[in-house]
Amino acid sequence: MTDMLRNKILSLLPSSTLKKQISLSDCRFSDMDLLAIVWKYAADYEERIALLQELEQCFSGELKEYTSKLVHAQRFMLDNFIKPDEEAVYELHIKTTPHAYDERYLCRSYDDALRTIPLFYQQYNDHETASTCYTIAKRRVMSGDMTFSEDELGELVLLPGMKVDSVDLYDYSHLAEGCGPEWDCSECNRLCVRCYDVLFPLFVRHGDAVRVRYRDGEECFGIVFVFEDQPCTEYYVIPLDSNAVRYHDYINIYDAHRHVPAPLVEKISEEELPEKYKENYKACAQYVRKNVMT
Repeated sequence: MTDMLRNKILSLLPSSTLKKQISLSDCRFSDMDLLAIVWKYAADYEERIALLQELEQCFSGELKEYTSKLVHAQRFMLDNFIKPDEEAVYELHIKTTPHAYDERYLCRSYDDALRTIPLFYQQYNDHETASTCYTIAKRRVMSGDMTFSEDELGELVLLPGMKVDSVDLYDYSHLAEGCGPEWDCSECNRLCVRCYDVLFPLFVRHGDAVRVRYRDGEECFGIVFVFEDQPCTEYYVIPLDSNAVRYHDYINIYDAHRHVPAPLVEKISEEELPEKYKENYKACAQYVRKNVMT
C-alpha cells in the first residue's frame, strides 16, 4: 500500500489532535485497521465505495475477497433499497439540526421521498443547515393475507444536498460476512468490519477538556477520564452539561458518562471552552485529578 493512500485514509479521522499524535508517534495501522477507518469515517457513501475499491487493489487473499464482498453488498443494498416495491412505502425523516423536531412523511417511492424534501422547505420557508440529516426508512405494508414480520426493511441516511451517507437493508446487512439469519456476533470469528475495533494512540490526559462532534452534527463538551496509559478505541467522557458536573454531584459522576470513539474526541484547552462551562470544568477537573484513580 502506498503512503499516499494510507495518508488519505488517516485524513478521514475527524480529530485533529488524534491525527497529530499519530504523526508524532509514527503509529502504524494494519490493513484491517485502515479498512475499518474507511468504513466508519468516510465522508459519504461514494467516498466509502471509492476507497474500499482502492484498498481492494492493495489487499490479497482473504482480506481482498472480503473487501470485494463489502463493495458488492453496499451496491446491492443501495440498488434494492431505492427499487420501487408495491408492498412497501418510504418514511422520510427530516431533522434540520440534531435537536430539531423529527418531521416525518410517508412517501410512495424513494423518488417521492426525495421530491418531498424541497417541498418541505418551500412550505415552511426554511433551509438546510450544515448538520441537517435525512433518514429514509423502507417499510413493508402489512396486509391481512400475510404472516407477521417486522415492517422496517432498511434505512438510508442522506446528508445535506441529499447526498447518500449510508444504506442498510436488514436482511442483507451481513451479506459480505456470510452470516445466517440467526448470527451471533459473540461467537463469530469471521472478518467483520462492523465489529472490528481500531486501537488509537493515547492523545489526552486524565481530566483534560474535550470537544466531541458526532456524525449527526451534535456537539458536546466534556471532561475525559483516562484509566490506562495505553492505546484505546474509545474514551470515557463526562459531559459538562450533565447534572453531575453542573451541581458538583461528583459522587454520582460515573452515571453521566458516555463511551466516545477516539476519532470523535478533540482535546481542547480550558480557554477554548464556552464561558458557561469554564468554572464547572475547573472544579470538576480538580476533583477528578485528585479523587478519580487512573
